Amino acid sequence: MRPALRARRIIGVDELLFLLLWSSGYIGSKIGLPLSGTFTLLFYRFVIAVLLVGAYVTMRSEWHWPDRRSLLIGFLGHFLWLVAVLKALEFGISAGSAALIAAMQPVLTALIAPSLLAERNHLYQWLGIMVGFVGVAVFVWGDAKFSGTPLIIYLLPSIATISLTAITIIERRGAACMTPMLPIMTSLFWQLLITLICLAPFAYWVEGFAADWTLPFAFSIVWLGIVVSILSFFLMLHLIRTRNAARVSSLQYFVPPVTMLIAWPVFGEALNFFGFLGLFITAGGFLLIHRGEQASARQSG
Repeated sequence: MRPALRARRIIGVDELLFLLLWSSGYIGSKIGLPLSGTFTLLFYRFVIAVLLVGAYVTMRSEWHWPDRRSLLIGFLGHFLWLVAVLKALEFGISAGSAALIAAMQPVLTALIAPSLLAERNHLYQWLGIMVGFVGVAVFVWGDAKFSGTPLIIYLLPSIATISLTAITIIERRGAACMTPMLPIMTSLFWQLLITLICLAPFAYWVEGFAADWTLPFAFSIVWLGIVVSILSFFLMLHLIRTRNAARVSSLQYFVPPVTMLIAWPVFGEALNFFGFLGLFITAGGFLLIHRGEQASARQSG
């Protein structure tokens, strides 16, 4: 599909699916965390993901040696990102609030992308980024106010925010420079494997691989291993390679409210007035970004 045609869409099917699957990761993690430690939950999750992706790559005969990009993305985008997310959940942050991690990433990406990726943002895109940030701030402020969670705990996800920004820039820069890139699933395999290697010693020494093997725990690691680690990360890498960096990052603005909407019936974490207000403002920001893409497409066409 030509970029000009893609720009006419407000949100694509692949973007919507990514948003739903990515947001569900917070739900699956919160289900599994009371039944094991952070490192153990992630370890079993990645065992499943590595085996399945390895089998897929073998069937497709797409084996290649890993490049530095894949290993770095694995460490930053899986290990460091997920440990920060789950530790935030361990400290009592709600599933919706934990999604603050992703919500701050578009601002960092928008600031960095013009200098490192040579992707110029239209005025409407800058306005959309700022409006989206305001929407997320309203959402998070309201959630912290009603839940009573100490604001200092929200500092932990900043590590994950930086990690996700870094992998967006790294992957997008590789695509923009037209450098040879591994097939997405092959790259994903090496990302998952390096993460599993990093997790193993922590899961053993800190937690002894201890877990309460109940149905909810089994559901959690299967969902996280297949739906989130494989499908959502595949979609993320696909979007990064085929979309403008600011647009891909702006999808993260929807993660907190969408996660909260899912957590509402699952955990009873009700969405308050500020949650709805934040979602409305965020939607306006995304529409501005979409309008900026249309203007950029007309100028380049």
